[in-house]
Amino acid sequence: MTIRSILTNYTGNGGGPAALRMSIQMAQKYDASLTAAVWVPDNPMRRRAGAFLTPEIDKILDGYEADFIAERRDAFEAAVAQAGLTGETHFEAYGTRDRSITEIARGHDIVVIGSATDPKQAHDFGVRPDVVALRSGRPVLVVPSTYDAPSIIESAAVAWDGKRAAARALADAMHILGTKDRVILIGIGEDLPADYGADVMRLMERHGIDAELVIRPHGSGGTGQTIIDTCLETGVGLLVMGAYEHSKFTEDLLGGVTRDIFERAPLPVLMSH
Repeated sequence: MTIRSILTNYTGNGGGPAALRMSIQMAQKYDASLTAAVWVPDNPMRRRAGAFLTPEIDKILDGYEADFIAERRDAFEAAVAQAGLTGETHFEAYGTRDRSITEIARGHDIVVIGSATDPKQAHDFGVRPDVVALRSGRPVLVVPSTYDAPSIIESAAVAWDGKRAAARALADAMHILGTKDRVILIGIGEDLPADYGADVMRLMERHGIDAELVIRPHGSGGTGQTIIDTCLETGVGLLVMGAYEHSKFTEDLLGGVTRDIFERAPLPVLMSH
């Protein structure tokens, strides 16, 4: 599948600039259309005012929301112009009473979203990238708020455990992997079989992808940190992984690989469920 339509959630309180920069780079690389969607939450003043909300106050609040949208639209158009992006672009606003970002995402090939600037406050972030991946049925590229590579790094790693979510992520990322100069398949464990990942390596070879298998033992920081350390060690520019092989509730409650990588990864992560 060729990437023809990219959606980025252009927020003001997370990694919006980093995600927008990456989405523009991808639109240029794949000659794809780019849509920026900005989330406009309900103004808490409307709830607080209740029956005391007069038409005049309502008009003032409408004006604030319009200014917020116009500010984001202007910033998006300026970034597109500065990058010299000449392809098709769109800008749209949505709120809690409109379609959700997960519904909008289903009309695009991939979603590019910035992570929260402070992982400890991720629950306050307007849009959770991992939730979008879980509910939308589309791959989501999570870009750290501090990520500032001037161009796409043409190498990638695939975190492989042989399970359903990893297989789905690999399938969703196959076209992207096919454009990379270097691809590694990461396996984590001390007693993996001698032919570990052979079938997946063969599949990628049939797609014209010459991948390298990298096996690492579990590190003291857990599987997620071991994957991140391997990415840093090998210098790849993208990590592909399945999201929530266990339930999201379990991972939120007890911790898990998806959450660890979502909160710690310093490089873009393509998640799929």
